[in-house]
Amino acid sequence: MPLPVPNLDDRRFDDLVAEARTRLAGHLPELTQIAPGDPVHAFVDLFAWLTETIIYRANLIPERQRKVFLNLLQIPVRPAVPATGFVAIDASPNSLTLPDYLPAGSQLRAGKVTLSTSNEVQPTCLSLSVLIKELLSPGDLEAMGMTLQDLHEQYGLRAGEMPKPFRARQFSLGQETLSIGHTLDQSFYLACIAPKPLSDQMTALRSSFSGLRLNVGIAPADSLQEEDFIVDSESTLYPRHLVWELMSETPDGKTRFLPLEVIRDSSMGGRKTGVVTLRLPANPDLFSGFANADPMFNGTSSLPPAPEDDEAAERVAFWVRLRSPDEPDLKLAYLTINAVDVVAQGQRNDLLIGTGTGLPEQVLQLPDTDIDAASLELQVEENGAWSTWRGMDFTSGQSEDARVYRLDAASGLVYFGDGLDSGFRPPKGARVRVASYRSGGGNSGNLPAGKIKEIVDGSSRLRVRHEWPLSGGRDAESLAQAESRIPQFLTHRNRAVTATDFQALCLNNPVSPVARAEVKEGFLPGATLAAAQRDVPGAISIFVLPPTEVSINNWPRPTRGLLKDVFNYLINRCMVGTELYVLSPQFVPMAVSILVSVRDPSTERETLNEVAETVTQYLSPLAPGGSKGTGWPVGATVRANELMTQAARIPGVLSVNAISIFAQGTNDEGKPAWRRLTANESLMLDDFQLPELAGIYVGASGSAGDGSPGSPNGHGSIANHLLPPFPQGIRDGLTGDDQGDYEIAIPVVPDVC
Repeated sequence: MPLPVPNLDDRRFDDLVAEARTRLAGHLPELTQIAPGDPVHAFVDLFAWLTETIIYRANLIPERQRKVFLNLLQIPVRPAVPATGFVAIDASPNSLTLPDYLPAGSQLRAGKVTLSTSNEVQPTCLSLSVLIKELLSPGDLEAMGMTLQDLHEQYGLRAGEMPKPFRARQFSLGQETLSIGHTLDQSFYLACIAPKPLSDQMTALRSSFSGLRLNVGIAPADSLQEEDFIVDSESTLYPRHLVWELMSETPDGKTRFLPLEVIRDSSMGGRKTGVVTLRLPANPDLFSGFANADPMFNGTSSLPPAPEDDEAAERVAFWVRLRSPDEPDLKLAYLTINAVDVVAQGQRNDLLIGTGTGLPEQVLQLPDTDIDAASLELQVEENGAWSTWRGMDFTSGQSEDARVYRLDAASGLVYFGDGLDSGFRPPKGARVRVASYRSGGGNSGNLPAGKIKEIVDGSSRLRVRHEWPLSGGRDAESLAQAESRIPQFLTHRNRAVTATDFQALCLNNPVSPVARAEVKEGFLPGATLAAAQRDVPGAISIFVLPPTEVSINNWPRPTRGLLKDVFNYLINRCMVGTELYVLSPQFVPMAVSILVSVRDPSTERETLNEVAETVTQYLSPLAPGGSKGTGWPVGATVRANELMTQAARIPGVLSVNAISIFAQGTNDEGKPAWRRLTANESLMLDDFQLPELAGIYVGASGSAGDGSPGSPNGHGSIANHLLPPFPQGIRDGLTGDDQGDYEIAIPVVPDVC
């Protein structure tokens, strides 16, 4: 236990009054007979109060000295980390003339959250459809009522020639993973489609795109794949090589592929969420929509696959083919055009912050806190011109004429040198300004899709389209958190020895935000997590999760980039002989359906929404999820009774009448399929798994005791015939991709009379 720290003086007001009266009685006995209310007592109370305030300040001296000591360690409070992502800026669909570029540093707004663009974007009126040429197996053909022999006869192939059937598949962007692993040519086909009002002006529209810089937003899907769960010393995150090609039709009807210049790529080839800027050719004659192709041969040879909407196929301005020679089975989560990188921070430009005093170690205060140090451009006036100074983590050891400063990003304080051995000091009277900087950040910037809707002082011709969530934001470190972390730093001294050291270093790493870290000693993953070994000496595995606003379809999945960043940070702080692995938990899809009785029918919808939100947050892997409020434990079993308890705690719930848990397994054909767990069955998880809520349904049934089917029986259990419906997007025996009246696309080679 810690040693007790006594107060320098523990006397209080009443003690001081009593002591003063005792001393007065000893020194002035004639005052002992004075009645209450006499001015003498008022003087005693006044001096007692003044003395107590002095004692209070004296007792703060040890605490102040402790903070001064911590400051001497030069371990600053960590500022907020901003969320990042991209949005799309579309032009009006009614105008042929392109609007001006939206410059870098433009401000966007989502409620109270201000965001800044990191690069410029040329808004266009185009929309994007992504297609592939999906291979068909003999089984797929049989399900479509066709055979290879039918295709052979339809095409009139010669003996020895075998058809290779495929069909055009158009992805639902933002709702499914984009994959080219099972395609004819391992390529994505990006159809850039003009709006309906301009369908009769395609030639003029294509001319306006000459030499255009087209921004393509791209989000990785590597966090969804088990082979990417494990990051160790053998894996390195390098930019992926993507090939972008414009599809052009020659006068004789042939297709040629023209490589497009990549001006900028903040996504590292789709390794992380970012924007790729492509330069389109200056010759508009190279743009082709391939709309005049024979429908019987759509997608054959080098032709692009046909979009599902025949009308949209007539409005394709041009096609872009995307492939990756390094990864023929490339998987992406999302693609869009007219995208621009955004960061959840506000930006200031050309701001005068003070003048030089000529004194050593001058300090200036920026008007904001949580400054993005990399974006700060500080300038000092010298000889009538602005000179840009350089930010340093430490200014000691710099020459006397070095133009350097030190920034405390959390507080916004700028420290200059002493003019001797820590850098030049601003001359007296010299103006100091910042050309630009960004500030802000935090969890509030982790915005789900659809939240960003406004361009500050933007043109009425522009529309914001936000279809992919922002992530990576983390709140600034509080003083209490800093005071807790700094002793931890003194304990592990930036070295990972114990499991606590690994967890502390992982959570406090300055490279990539981590919301949760679970350390498993002796856990050695194999080729997959399911093949892991336990109790292996020297093996350390850390499961990490990024910060995010947890909701359906927005579960906190770490990307491969996050795993690699954390690994690189920890590997340099491990003991020799440590076998380190940074992992993502394996997420097990599940769904929940609940029937409740509400107390007040007038607030039924609010109560049902609160039940759904409570159950969702309880299953969340991040705080305040789980029974301990630290996130659902890795490997913990999901039990229906536990979820019923959470639902029953909602004030507006009278009773919980039924609950069902749905798990995703496989059907007889080996394909993913949903099934309803039995009443006595729980969702069992391995020690590397977490539940992922894919859907939830909360409905109102009859009130308890009214004889309705929704009532519990006399023993408090649920009647066997009462089964809650499947949540939206979930069906018995079907996956989310197979549910409903699924219409198989027309084969590439239709049987035409």
